[in-house]
Amino acid sequence: MKIFLKVIAAMSISLPVLASGNFNVLTYNVAGLPDLFSSGSPATNTAKISPLLNDYDIVVVQEDFSYHSDLLSQNNHPYKSSHSGDIAIGDGMNLFSRFAYTDFARIKWNDCYGVFDSGTDCLTPKGFHLSRHFLNGGAIVDVYNLHTDAGSDTNSLAARAKNTLQLLAFIEANSKGHAVIVAGDTNSRYTRATDKFHDFIAAGFKDVWVEKSRLGNYPQAGTEALMDCANKNSGNCERVDKILYRSSPAVNLVLNDAYVPAHFVDQNNAALSDHDPLAAYFSYAVNSNYALTAALGGPHGNFYNDLAELHAANYPALTSVALRSGARVDNISFTYSNGVTLSHGGSGGTQQSLSLSTSNYITQVIACQDKKDTTRIFYLDIKTSQNNRIYGGTYRGTCQTLAAPAGMAFIGAYGRAANELDKLGLIAKKR
Repeated sequence: MKIFLKVIAAMSISLPVLASGNFNVLTYNVAGLPDLFSSGSPATNTAKISPLLNDYDIVVVQEDFSYHSDLLSQNNHPYKSSHSGDIAIGDGMNLFSRFAYTDFARIKWNDCYGVFDSGTDCLTPKGFHLSRHFLNGGAIVDVYNLHTDAGSDTNSLAARAKNTLQLLAFIEANSKGHAVIVAGDTNSRYTRATDKFHDFIAAGFKDVWVEKSRLGNYPQAGTEALMDCANKNSGNCERVDKILYRSSPAVNLVLNDAYVPAHFVDQNNAALSDHDPLAAYFSYAVNSNYALTAALGGPHGNFYNDLAELHAANYPALTSVALRSGARVDNISFTYSNGVTLSHGGSGGTQQSLSLSTSNYITQVIACQDKKDTTRIFYLDIKTSQNNRIYGGTYRGTCQTLAAPAGMAFIGAYGRAANELDKLGLIAKKR
């Protein structure tokens, strides 16, 4: 009989010092179709683009199909998405980042129009991707890269509008409570009413071009297209490549600058792609009233974030916490003074609960992740300021002790869950 020994890694994790900082974002359609079919000259130009990307902290690209190795040839970003494949196989979208990220996912549009005409959008699985970035000082920002349906015929317009609404619905379901940046080739104009792009603004987003070049004055839908691009940064030059942003209760994003970089050209001053890049420069500040821990677990289940509901309800007091567990952790739930319970996971296992008060609050959680088909939360041990505790599951795998900073208490969680608790991070608030 073989004996397998499981090494348990146990460590204590303190939340990072709350901080502020700066970062920049670039979106660029690199025209990486096979050279014969591309509107650019990617066989020659993609390798020239590669080192220029290193000036930016987060880079999202579109049409990165046939020359991906050239695009990586001089790229020094430590975190990169895997290439999804050449044309007709991959979606052409990739990410290069100086910040670690998790929960990377590619989502295909539900609607497209045109295989060999009308933009040939159905020839490749276009869509969007999500990545959750961990900036310095405890800031979490969700970044979306998108490439919507092209074409200006009636069916393409309808498909693009559905793309926009699909992405917005996904963001509201999966990024609530987090700061968000949306960047990419939108193929959309605010002046085109059918594109539904004003819906982003209604959802609380700001467009970097509008904020910097038009002083926050958004073009009206149904008006004449803004195509005067003699000055590429003019308020009368609306490009389809866009960057939008939205803050969260925990992370405030401030736009410092946004423009089309002038150096993405060859030795003859000719553009390296048939699209111009767009860069945005942000500062951020972590709200000193809140702190989010890193999360344990795997990239499965549905996203949740209690911060959004708690912020909307003006942070009612946490009155109890409950845990359902058997061999693994099935569910964690939090009940508040307004009678609301926020529950994450399934209904299996045995339930334990712990009453809380202003003098008896959650200060520490030991969490373990391990794999059962997929990576999940196997064990939780919840402790309070009065040394009360509930615990359950199996202590195995990689374990961490998450401690609330001095003067703070854990009030809820974020992560992913389905029939069991797949991923868990904790939300702390100043007492």
